[in-house]
Amino acid sequence: MNFYLAQIFGILAWILLFISYWKNGNNKLLYLQIISCLFFVLNYCFLGAVSGILVVSFEIIRDYLYTKIKNPMSVFMLSIPFYIVISIFSYDGFFSLFSIFASLFDAYALTKKNKKVVVLGIITYVLWLIYDISYASYSTIIPEIILIFSNLIILINYRNAYLNSNKIIFSRGLIINNKIIDEIYKLDNTNFDSDYNWSKDKNNSIIKNNKTDFIFIKIDDAIIGYVHIIKITYDKYYEMIHCKRYVDIDSIDIKRFSKKRSNYININTIAIQNNYQNKTTVDLVSYEIKKYLNEKNRMGYKIKGIVGIATSEFENEIFCNMGFDKITINVSKYYAYCLKIK
Repeated sequence: MNFYLAQIFGILAWILLFISYWKNGNNKLLYLQIISCLFFVLNYCFLGAVSGILVVSFEIIRDYLYTKIKNPMSVFMLSIPFYIVISIFSYDGFFSLFSIFASLFDAYALTKKNKKVVVLGIITYVLWLIYDISYASYSTIIPEIILIFSNLIILINYRNAYLNSNKIIFSRGLIINNKIIDEIYKLDNTNFDSDYNWSKDKNNSIIKNNKTDFIFIKIDDAIIGYVHIIKITYDKYYEMIHCKRYVDIDSIDIKRFSKKRSNYININTIAIQNNYQNKTTVDLVSYEIKKYLNEKNRMGYKIKGIVGIATSEFENEIFCNMGFDKITINVSKYYAYCLKIK
């Protein structure tokens, strides 16, 4: 009976975990994953897998800390002594350590990004697979195999994207139609938390005021990313460089470029498909933004100040790569830096 109950709870745990990946909002995702972890704990309880019980229980606390503490490496370093203690008190042969190694790799993956996360994810699920086979948690094996192969496919896509990076071209957004707005909306949804995404209506409203200030990143004719650069009022610029919280832009804050007055610029959005987020594209996009700004200056539009608030790791890398100064931190949930050019 215990064996069958374990398999049922293992299936329920994975169902909830998969559902959580489709949920918007950190709170909903966190609650579903906590319930999922509780089902995993029950799964291992019925199988007598002590190390699995302790590791998954600890992961609930660990993952909560990752959502609350800005520096993920601090959480990882703090967790290492707990993994050592768990390994000592739950040791039940060599295979009992696999759950601890799996969780440790998973914890380290949460401090990394992009391709490294995928590689560490593959290692994590392979270790959990070995552990689950050794403790007869058969209902969790198939989802883990699926995730291993899914991550391998993602890794191949990263490799292909890296090889195709030299094919990237840039174009200025002189005409923005509904199809392009849909592409922008898709890129925003995959690059940023929902708290920082504009609705389609707001995108339409902003674009009407700011049609020419898009740089599109393309492979052949397909849009894989974009940069949105906006001329803002001095008051909005001042608010952004002194911000203690996330500052958004509205239509009223946008002005046309002027040769008679000083121009203050907000690099509002830098988005690109996840598999193209690498050092090559960071350099290429940084160069293209600099070229755009230099062209504006040569055309007689005096740029007095430039500001951007990074709400993704890719944006943060671009700003740092361009030599911007970090002037404020912790203004948004993720890589929350407000920057201005040197």
